[in-house]
Amino acid sequence: MKINIRILSLALALCASLALPAQAEDKHDHSKHKVSPKGGKLLEKTEPHAEFVVEKDRTVTINFYNDEMKPVAATTQTVTTIADAKDGKAKLEFEKKGDSLVSKTKLPEGDGYNVVVQFKQTAEAKPQNIRFKLEMHTCGECKLAEYACICEH
Repeated sequence: MKINIRILSLALALCASLALPAQAEDKHDHSKHKVSPKGGKLLEKTEPHAEFVVEKDRTVTINFYNDEMKPVAATTQTVTTIADAKDGKAKLEFEKKGDSLVSKTKLPEGDGYNVVVQFKQTAEAKPQNIRFKLEMHTCGECKLAEYACICEH
């Protein structure tokens, strides 16, 4: 009987220790993701840091920032976006306007579809593909559009 109680106690202790790290991960943490200056999605692993912003008219603006999140002018970078919406795929080309790149066309209507942003630092550089789901509703916690959300949910 004592052995059964010891085994049961050990099993409970093990289960409790395994549950603790999972609880810590569920906490709301903004430190892993940087908030971009204009409330868009910061595209990871781009240099300089690129920010994907959906404007009110559904055009897309790509802004660039240094490590201190100070604006940097677009120079040799090129961007193409493919939106895989319910009505089919749409390709957005970009042109330089001021210090940013702005899409020549608008994103398709709707919400919840996949987007691929193809980023190239120079015309000769290997492209980087960044994929995410475009969800336009506002996150209840960080108050950003869901596609740009910095929460860990």
